[in-house]
Amino acid sequence: MNRILKAALLGSGSAITLLLSTSSLAQPADPNLLASPAPAAAAPALTDTDELDEIVVTGSRLSSEYNSPNQVQVIKAETARNAGAFDTASIINRAVAAMGTQQVNNRLSATTAGGMVVDGGNNAQTIGLRNLGAGRTLVMLNGHRLTPAGTGSRVGQVDLNTIPSSIIDRVEVLTGGASSIYGSDAIAGVVNIIPRRASAGLEMNLDGNVSQHGGGNYFQGSMFWGKDYGDGYINIGAEYRRQESLKNRQRSRTSCAQDYVFDATTGQRTDLLDANGNIKCRNLNPTGIFFDYSFYGGWFQYDPTPGNPAYPATALGLRASLPDWVRAARGGYPETYTYGTSDSPAYQNADSIAPLETGSLYISGAYQVSNDVEAYGNLLLNRRVSSSDTWQFLYPLLSPTNPNNTVAKGLIQASNGSSTGLVQPQMNMGQYQRQTVNYGQATGGLRGTLDMPLLNRKWSWDVSGHAGRSDGRYSSDFFYNDRLDAATAPGVACDPSRITISGPANCVSIPWLSKRFLVDQNWTQEERDFLMGRETGRTKFDQAGIDGSISGSLFDLPAGPLDVATGFALRYQHLNDTPGYNARNGNYFASSTAGITKGSDTVQELFGEVGVPLLADLPLVEKLSFTGSGRYTKYRSFGSDETYKAGLGWTVAPWIALRASTGTSFRAPSLYELYLANQLSFYSYIDPCRRYGDSATATVTANCTAQGFAPDFDPANSGITAVTGGGKGQLEAETSRNKSVGLVLTPAFANLNIAVDYYSIAVNNEVASYGVGSIINRCYNNPTFPGNSFCAKIIRDPTTRAITVVDDRLVNLARQTQRGIDLSLNFRQPTDFGSFGIDVQWNWVLENTLRRDETSYEDRNGLSGNPKTTGWVEASLNIGKWTGFYGFNFIGPTNDAKYYDNGNLFTYCGAYAGRTQPGNRNDCLKVTEKLKVGSYMTHYVSVKYQLVEDMFAQLGVTNMFDKKPPVMGSDSFTYRTGSVPSNLYDLRGRTITFRLGKTF
Repeated sequence: MNRILKAALLGSGSAITLLLSTSSLAQPADPNLLASPAPAAAAPALTDTDELDEIVVTGSRLSSEYNSPNQVQVIKAETARNAGAFDTASIINRAVAAMGTQQVNNRLSATTAGGMVVDGGNNAQTIGLRNLGAGRTLVMLNGHRLTPAGTGSRVGQVDLNTIPSSIIDRVEVLTGGASSIYGSDAIAGVVNIIPRRASAGLEMNLDGNVSQHGGGNYFQGSMFWGKDYGDGYINIGAEYRRQESLKNRQRSRTSCAQDYVFDATTGQRTDLLDANGNIKCRNLNPTGIFFDYSFYGGWFQYDPTPGNPAYPATALGLRASLPDWVRAARGGYPETYTYGTSDSPAYQNADSIAPLETGSLYISGAYQVSNDVEAYGNLLLNRRVSSSDTWQFLYPLLSPTNPNNTVAKGLIQASNGSSTGLVQPQMNMGQYQRQTVNYGQATGGLRGTLDMPLLNRKWSWDVSGHAGRSDGRYSSDFFYNDRLDAATAPGVACDPSRITISGPANCVSIPWLSKRFLVDQNWTQEERDFLMGRETGRTKFDQAGIDGSISGSLFDLPAGPLDVATGFALRYQHLNDTPGYNARNGNYFASSTAGITKGSDTVQELFGEVGVPLLADLPLVEKLSFTGSGRYTKYRSFGSDETYKAGLGWTVAPWIALRASTGTSFRAPSLYELYLANQLSFYSYIDPCRRYGDSATATVTANCTAQGFAPDFDPANSGITAVTGGGKGQLEAETSRNKSVGLVLTPAFANLNIAVDYYSIAVNNEVASYGVGSIINRCYNNPTFPGNSFCAKIIRDPTTRAITVVDDRLVNLARQTQRGIDLSLNFRQPTDFGSFGIDVQWNWVLENTLRRDETSYEDRNGLSGNPKTTGWVEASLNIGKWTGFYGFNFIGPTNDAKYYDNGNLFTYCGAYAGRTQPGNRNDCLKVTEKLKVGSYMTHYVSVKYQLVEDMFAQLGVTNMFDKKPPVMGSDSFTYRTGSVPSNLYDLRGRTITFRLGKTF
């Protein structure tokens, strides 16, 4: 079939050349057709219910109106603003296929030290549908591909920050695979942003929302001007927006990460308590302390106060040798955890919502060159400036013979030589990151109609080109690895010979264990300049392409005309990410680094589409039509592929219709997935063999024993380094199979539209990394240990035997499957005093599974960050100059207990060991952990008033009842910000929204 399809498409490309050669015979065309947008947007302006109508804008290139088998949701920007959704990402996230999906956005800086490493770089905002990731969703502007944007080596998706929301008329979201129509990336669907078109005059708007509790405020100002010249038009839009930061400290549930554990028998809360008897916040690893690397467990905190009654006797046993230090977090002695430090100003100052500013300019226009040819084009310019306050750790190993190791002698003396005196001072400090992205894309083309003498019909054609560039710069604080090595060297306070990358530099003696330096972090400028640096990397992404298509009717069948469309696409992409010098040379301490990621690719495509009216005007068949499409794609990087889609649209009667489709889609590996230079990332220590005697499974126990580890094995460690890299020459394209069946009801007795659609998407050869934790666990939980492929990816230190490196390069994983049901409902009813309306968008996920290999299976449906049910409902009432809106957003419950073999039952050691047998590290506590959260619903209301004919004001409240985000225990499936799982929930609380608009 693939050979036949490929031949047919190649033949259609030749047919285009033949047909275009007849353009000299064309007769004068209908000028009304020339005034319409490009085929991907060729339709009248839609209403809120147009996703249920027969005319489908996104999803087909055919000229005639077909009973489309495609599910397309239309999101009116004006309607989304009623709910306080002002920026582009918030508007698109109201799509039923995007709800319940964790998106990449500016809410990831406080999830971990340094912020989460994401595609597009810090504070990019991307859109992914169906929980399949942004790389599997194609984003277009008026039917044309957009250039990806962002910073860092992992740029490959469209950054929604580049698109000003004030230019948007509507967003059309085609759910389901569409590669046969639009090419690579359209596995989960297509997001087509349709810009506004003003006929005349100037419009100015001011929008914003202000949190009742402070922090996270948003402001946006815009202008939009248009002029219609009869034979052409021009539109100009400009926008400035500012998102202010929300700090962890500004909300109780992000400022305090708790364990949320309960006695398994009594149900009583058993979280660790602080020295005042309150539940302890465990926000991060300790700061202002040191570890003995070889003998003593726990850590040492500075407090020279003699006889301080706040400390138990188990904290003071080494006072004779170390008079300024107390012991904390000793295994088997829970009383030594209460006063242990687990917070810092850097954590509290981290951005749970990071600040950003964007400025945008958009110009579009068209000019009727002749009766049958129109020239059109647009220009988009954008600049983003964003930043992140997060935190970083400093924990170098200080030689016992370094003059600044002031505790080595005491440790060796107290332990009778069992301690080597090698210590690890640890500090938590703020890290400031900044990104600046300059973006531009220009699109221009010609479109029109031409006569087909042999067919005695008019056909439409469109040829366009686009070129775009994203030019981003990113900077961050970091610690020089080689200078740390010099300042912790044996025998001398600082060894300049060890400064091999960042030099030449004058060595500085660092008082590592002094109160000023370690605890107060009151560093001198000389110390700061020596240990810390800041440098800038640059990311450039270029894209250019040419597209052409032609469509029209071949002949008439009894049920209507048979339509075809065919065309081609050529595209070039180039990525060049150059990190700073020290990053390229791996000279960052405990921070992600990478080399230069550079590569390009070219794409050549041919496609064809056919629409066949099968039956019409029969009993139970008002209209039955078939649509089919196919595309041949060739990538220089990996080869070629073919995709197809077939669908049926059946209008049974004027009030009921059925639709169904099946097809294939694919996604070629992105440039960064192919060319990513070795990227080093740092993770907290994970080791199944660590104290495996406490609670390990039989398989883990056997495997750890086979490696010679004792049951209480607890190696000194500095975390784990993960190595990630591209897979050029090894990665294959992702492929998918898509199916959908839908029912559409439009009863005549009411202005009511209901659509129910079932969908199924199965992605094969998904490009991803296994993840550090997954690799380690699959190695040790495998009876084929140590011969399985996962164990080969793990490196242990030959001396300490701690895991130090995990190879986590990108690979083709086996399969990810999504199945579910979408519901759309729209009701409008005129009344004697105005009008009333209700809109409903709802989604039920039936399956969300991932198979990383043939032996693994992850059922993610209903886990944190993956709710089974999401939706929103909105009602509107119009009375004269007044319009009121009320709605609510719903996120269904999640339960992470099913992710674990024993549900939410855990054995907690560490701070929970030794409660009944003091000093016994194996006397652990059986607890149940809070891994379940209930449904989460927030309400909003707004009132709009037409002050005068050309001016309106709107005031509203989102999260009316000040609903706090849910909390979950530390073993949640997804990441936490404080105690809040994922980024699906509202962190700001009750917020006042306002809008003011004026036309001139």
